[in-house]
Amino acid sequence: MTDTLFVRLSETGTATWAAFDATGHLVGSIGRGALGAVRAVLAGRRCTVLVNGIDVLTSQAELPAASQTRLRQIVPFSLEEALADDVEHVAFAIGARLPSGTTQIAAVATERMDAWLAQLRAAGLAPQALCSEADGVPDIPNTLVLVIEGARIFGRKPGKPPFTFDGLTLRQTLDIVLARQPDEPELKHVRVFTDEPGHAHYLHELTELDSEFASAECKVASDGVFPHLAATLAQRPGTNLLQGPYAPSSNWGAALKPWRPVAALVAASVVLAFVLQGAQFLQLRRADAELTELVGGTCQRVVGDPSVSGCEREVRQRLGASTGTTNEGFLSTLAAIVAARDTDMRVEALSYRNRAMDLQLIVPSVAKLDEFSRALEQTTRFDVEIEAANQSDAGTEGRVRVVGAAP
Repeated sequence: MTDTLFVRLSETGTATWAAFDATGHLVGSIGRGALGAVRAVLAGRRCTVLVNGIDVLTSQAELPAASQTRLRQIVPFSLEEALADDVEHVAFAIGARLPSGTTQIAAVATERMDAWLAQLRAAGLAPQALCSEADGVPDIPNTLVLVIEGARIFGRKPGKPPFTFDGLTLRQTLDIVLARQPDEPELKHVRVFTDEPGHAHYLHELTELDSEFASAECKVASDGVFPHLAATLAQRPGTNLLQGPYAPSSNWGAALKPWRPVAALVAASVVLAFVLQGAQFLQLRRADAELTELVGGTCQRVVGDPSVSGCEREVRQRLGASTGTTNEGFLSTLAAIVAARDTDMRVEALSYRNRAMDLQLIVPSVAKLDEFSRALEQTTRFDVEIEAANQSDAGTEGRVRVVGAAP
């Protein structure tokens, strides 16, 4: 199953959930209620949990090429001044590399991580990913994206990590995020996604965006902003906070337990197959010994050598040797026919006697039969005679006689 069930934790202990496919389309309906109800709709899907964006610090840093473990050891030094807690009490996660060449990083207090995971365990959930809800803000080129939910504002500048502000006015938020570095281009477009309470809360300031940006677009979502955040994460995964000591451990024993009866049947089938193969091998070995003894007796009578290898060598010499007054034998004649044969030609039958080979052929046309004849004659080693050429449903049925030329 390629769908992912996204579960958003609330600050009141409830949750909102819905499944999305890899293209960001909603599968089924949106559920809301107690976190314990999620387990009933999980149905084997991959599970991604969205946590409070206020609790997760997202930033970016220029990091060297190194393993994830090594990078998590380096990152605390680049974020130490921005953290409210000591680095010993903070969990760090390494995200995707941004278009600017920097790497997105996330930091969250271990106390919050432990609380979230305890809440999920109590509900019987073991998610594959834990992300900040702010990671669901889309990254749109040349556009400032804002997601407003009540009095909380999520946002993202193009190619930058997301941000989250709670309790600020829209004007205060814009003054902070639009403060540009010298090398940053001016943002002339803004796109806002908001729920109905957020639209009502910031209505006056939202109407003023048209005067500040070249284009301003605002969409009000009646179902809230969760579907929009989850759909974005379904298409572009966020930074998974389950790293290092919080990485989910593989539970192979539990995963394989339902398959044990099937595995036992497969193992029994494999053992039975080996037993049958062994019996067949012994039978074939006895048959080979009987056939070798029979061939040895025949070789002794025909060529005077009971060994199979000696008999084979003598037969090859006789087939390839000159017959009568010609130096063309069966094998050399056959090799010449193969070299002259067209890929569309089919040999139905052949016979060889006294340096002459008679062929029955199926060819596409009389012209192809003539080309075959001339190709053999041009070797100056054979005399070729087309004895018959008759049309049929399969093509042209021809009879050709090939005689080795005299030395």
